[in-house]
Amino acid sequence: MNSTILKIIIRLLISIVFFLMISTVIFTIYTSKTLAIPNGLTLEEEKQWAKNNGVWGNLENYNVEDYTIKCKDDYIINCEFVYNDETAKSNKYVIISHGYNSNRYGAAKYVPVYIELGYNCIIYDLRGHGENEKTFCTIGNYESQDLNKLIDDTYSRYGDDIYLGLHGESMGSSTSLSVLKYNPKIHFVVADCGFADLYELIGKQFEQRKIAFAEPVVDFGIKVRYGYSMKDTSAITAVYGNQIPICFIHGEDDSFITPDNSQRLCEKTAGYSEIHIVPHAEHAQSRAVLGKSEYKKIIENFLSTVTSQED
Repeated sequence: MNSTILKIIIRLLISIVFFLMISTVIFTIYTSKTLAIPNGLTLEEEKQWAKNNGVWGNLENYNVEDYTIKCKDDYIINCEFVYNDETAKSNKYVIISHGYNSNRYGAAKYVPVYIELGYNCIIYDLRGHGENEKTFCTIGNYESQDLNKLIDDTYSRYGDDIYLGLHGESMGSSTSLSVLKYNPKIHFVVADCGFADLYELIGKQFEQRKIAFAEPVVDFGIKVRYGYSMKDTSAITAVYGNQIPICFIHGEDDSFITPDNSQRLCEKTAGYSEIHIVPHAEHAQSRAVLGKSEYKKIIENFLSTVTSQED
């Protein structure tokens, strides 16, 4: 092989390597930003979507008080306290956490369920969502620290003697489970279609796209750009040894966060737990498929069991 051909081959190889490096950098930046920066609905868009799909929480029928609280790193989150004349006399409260790319109006679908059970409701925009200042989202890690602050704030506002529980959907479910590692003063959790471990969840998405090899690179990119790792978001680690009662609800046809996530979480927690797999329900659709009355029945029976064990 003469020197001219050798030089051409070397240049070609260098070009290929350079192209692959640039492509990897671009892919890493794009994917890490896509995961970390929510591109969610506005409150009005979420409200309209819920109305179109028959799951709007009819907040117009209740008393609603807006407020804000300061969370991790002094980040401000927007909250709404929702109640009626009957629940105003009650000491029962529930904090409802919405899913990724949603906002507090995405949590509103669960409000009538709890109002009818005598609970005052707190819905709020998770970090980087809704009316909050735009920032990166950790899909459950920093959000669980925010939720822990919100729990403390709820006791401060409404009294140390309140009966407080959590309800979460998807990312909000994993956030509500992840907060358990801080041993908050709560009485129950209802976890609807949550994931067990974020790194595992994203890894499966990458596997389906035949790019599983890219996950460590993307996670490195998230660390560099946003200062956290997807490995830090692990609800299944948080529930280890947990004694707080948990009701798991999951759609049987959920292909995004598969039902085995809730099954494994249910097996891992040490306290009382129960699991309800909803036939024909896709991701975050159990409430819609069951309807308000049947969904409420699950929670009502669960809470009845929990309170009887406390007596």
